[in-house]
Amino acid sequence: MKLSAYEIFLPLVGTDEKQIEGYALLVNGLYGAVDVVKKEDADKLQAGDFAGLSAALRERLMLRGHITRKDEAGELADLKLLSRVYKTVYGRSGVGLVIMPTYDCNFRCPYCFEQHRLKKGQGWLDNTMSDEVMEAIFNALKDYKARGYGLGHCTFYGGEPFLAKNIAVVKKIADKCRELGLSMGAITNGYDLEAYLDFLEEYKVGNLQVTVDGTAELNDRRRLHKDGLPTYDRILKNVELALQRGTAINLRVNVGKENLHGMQDLVDDLKARGFIAKEEERAKEEAELRKTDPKAKTQRGEFSYYFKATNDDAHPEKNISEQDTIDEMMKMGFTAEEAVARQSQYNVIWDRLQMLFKKEGYPDFSPAYCGAEQGMLVVDPFGKVYSCWDVVGKDDQVAGYIEPGMHRFLWNFSKAKWRTRTVDLMKACQTCPYAFICRGGCASRSHNAYGDYFREFCGEVKEIFAFIVSRVAGKEWEKRCAAAAAGETGMDGCAEELTLSLAGPVSRITEAERAAIMATTSQKEIFDIVKASGIFPAGEEAVKGN
Repeated sequence: MKLSAYEIFLPLVGTDEKQIEGYALLVNGLYGAVDVVKKEDADKLQAGDFAGLSAALRERLMLRGHITRKDEAGELADLKLLSRVYKTVYGRSGVGLVIMPTYDCNFRCPYCFEQHRLKKGQGWLDNTMSDEVMEAIFNALKDYKARGYGLGHCTFYGGEPFLAKNIAVVKKIADKCRELGLSMGAITNGYDLEAYLDFLEEYKVGNLQVTVDGTAELNDRRRLHKDGLPTYDRILKNVELALQRGTAINLRVNVGKENLHGMQDLVDDLKARGFIAKEEERAKEEAELRKTDPKAKTQRGEFSYYFKATNDDAHPEKNISEQDTIDEMMKMGFTAEEAVARQSQYNVIWDRLQMLFKKEGYPDFSPAYCGAEQGMLVVDPFGKVYSCWDVVGKDDQVAGYIEPGMHRFLWNFSKAKWRTRTVDLMKACQTCPYAFICRGGCASRSHNAYGDYFREFCGEVKEIFAFIVSRVAGKEWEKRCAAAAAGETGMDGCAEELTLSLAGPVSRITEAERAAIMATTSQKEIFDIVKASGIFPAGEEAVKGN
């Protein structure tokens, strides 16, 4: 009997931002079990004093995976098993489509990770996707769909995908998307958005990510127009016009040392321009509509904004940490929960934990950091395909291509390399407690830091995870304790198991089934075995064997 090699010990933080005395949090990074125990029991666990635990607690922690009789190799075998299941069933089930109409852009942001494309000349930049390449791409996508892959959304990307001069090309791509029944969104700087307002409405473009980096003076210094024109006021004017057409806008704010203390001014300006009040009115109206129609939407699009620490690897002295943005927001008067909701690296984990606490599904066991290691296809205007949008335009990172007249993408070894950048195959990650939390980190950031796409990049994941989990679990713990004290739950005390644990379903897979999962190439065979173990909820529709 030993402590799991994937065990994480954290404090429990209450809604008053103070540590909850006498209790601690156990998180098992392999099985996803999150449990509250008395601090004295957590200390015994860390010291290996299992005999000092009560029999009931010891039994519970063994069933949940915090204590195990498996050696390091046994637990690693479970990590590899879960990774194999995820990659074969989930990872092969869908395609994340990203289309680049052009590499050209009307901005010259100093921290842009696509600086290399500017060295290829204006003629190369001016190229837009031809009708013939477009036809070949969508013929290949029809083939994917016919073979059972999920294909539901297309993101327009660039360069700048929504340049006014390129609207005819974008419309042709959108027509193809509509034929396949794909929803559409875009990552755009918003400068030429007024030329696309009718397009947004006609093609029901659901969401746009638009970036500003502060109020006018700050933004115009960081979000540079190539002709030196001011950008801030025009961007926000276009954001309002897009919202009026029913398109959701997620305003991204890249933050570095230069504009960290301008966050307050930006929020104040968004309030002064009416974005915050109008969003509150829209949300209230939608809530009323959904009392009679759960899918009802308002005429106005949803508005949100978030902050992201800039990764300017060419000038690391300008960078800040993700925690710096949280700290700045809390200085501005945001609660920890409000700050997390406005920080891209924090809010996904927060939201996921809230879902897990409902115990309607098992914790994540994805070994892949993002879509780049799974089903993402970034197709450029020349028909070259990349696995990651951070590497577009880099010839040594082309994963495949398609040419006029072709009906399938042709892949090279680069695609295989990207698809195998998963924690079960990365030695430094295999026995890390954060394996299924960090998932190896960003490949592009790894390359910038170490010159190697296939090394781990831990970044701030441990600090981010500790900040979030301690607080969201503390909030949930307090809520359950209050409900128990009020007699609302029928429990004698607070619920101690905050999530389900994968330890149970994994233990139900026989040795013969394990061998089959690790050996077979049949997605359906793996799906059938794992479904019987209970990992997939009843009526699971997200994945199907084929």
